[in-house]
Amino acid sequence: MKSEGSLVRRLDEVRPGSSASVARSQPPVPKAPDQRTPVAVPANKKKTVVTYKVHGVVSKNGLQQWGKWLFFFIAVILPTIAGGIYYALFASPQYVSEFRFSVRPNISTSSTSAAAVDTMLAMSNSYIVSDYVASRDAVLALDKAVDLKKLYSTETADFLSRLDPDASVESMISYWNSRIHTSYDITTGINVVEVSAFSPQDAQRIAMALKLLCEKLVNQISDDARKSQMEFAKTELDRSEARLKAVRAEETEMRTNQKSIDTRKEADGRIQVNVKLRGDLAALQSQYASLTSYMDPKSPRLSVMKQQISALQDQIAQMQNQVGSDGKSDDAGGDTLNAQALTRYDQIQTDVEITSKLYESSLTNYETARAQANNNQIYLATYVQPGLPEIATYPRAFFETFLIFLSSCGIWIVLTLVYYSIRDHV
Repeated sequence: MKSEGSLVRRLDEVRPGSSASVARSQPPVPKAPDQRTPVAVPANKKKTVVTYKVHGVVSKNGLQQWGKWLFFFIAVILPTIAGGIYYALFASPQYVSEFRFSVRPNISTSSTSAAAVDTMLAMSNSYIVSDYVASRDAVLALDKAVDLKKLYSTETADFLSRLDPDASVESMISYWNSRIHTSYDITTGINVVEVSAFSPQDAQRIAMALKLLCEKLVNQISDDARKSQMEFAKTELDRSEARLKAVRAEETEMRTNQKSIDTRKEADGRIQVNVKLRGDLAALQSQYASLTSYMDPKSPRLSVMKQQISALQDQIAQMQNQVGSDGKSDDAGGDTLNAQALTRYDQIQTDVEITSKLYESSLTNYETARAQANNNQIYLATYVQPGLPEIATYPRAFFETFLIFLSSCGIWIVLTLVYYSIRDHV
């Protein structure tokens, strides 16, 4: 395409050799101060039109405009139309089934500090459950329970929405995260889990299986916390119980060797008998001495008293042999209670008393820990069960198409700015 432009200039300014042209080329002549030069003004000024041709200007501008519109069509209009056609005609309907739950302790406490601790634990466990539903373990467990890959790779779904039947575990996890939505309200402590599938029955089935997995996880967390809390108390109880059994066995062995149920009491009894025998002996000896002062030494009464004194002395000597310091005995039964045996028996009794008290204390601590662990148990309170959806929630054709349009406009604006920035700097 060619175009012509017009330029209007005075002929005397263009024509070579004209007076105006010569006058511009010559230096000005100074005038006398008082001399005035008359100027001849032409009666009729004429203008001459000079034309020239400009090639390629309009052609270049036109191509630039067409390029801008073509780029806008490719970057914005075409993706919007394609997205609208896909979501309106080809996208498979997706149904959403949701369930709502709250992680709560077994019982509520009246203490403010304890209530704050329970709230923090419940919040932490709620976040754990929300993170678990999108984890690898949850995907593998669901695939084992409901054949997750088969449900999402059905041929009835469109090719862009369904899962590849040969997808890897990592691809399944990424796809699963696009099919679930979790939210947690920190004010009420309520978790909401939404599961989408290509049929209402599949959505409800997957949601039910996921709810059971969440309950199993919470129960496992509660059991692990209970075992961890009771582990130390159980270890101390077992240790004190073993020590008490060892001391009791040592006490039984000593009783068997001494042939006495209570060596200390038996020794005390023998000592009391010995003291009584010595008192009786002293009384008889005093009476015998008193009677010998006026009676015949061969009298029957004195003879009887003498025999009684001798018998008491023999009994006292026998008691001294039974309760002696050398541990020797004259009888075959070895019925000897010496100082070393009594000392050892007293040590064993002291050990038995100490270990018994330690065992009682450990048992009390264990029972307390078990009660606290039972009180600190948590459970999953599901108050909205997974339902059977009747209307497809996705796709939202208008919203998705409008979102594509906005995204395309943003990309177009960014690329256009980049283009002009590069052009201005080249």
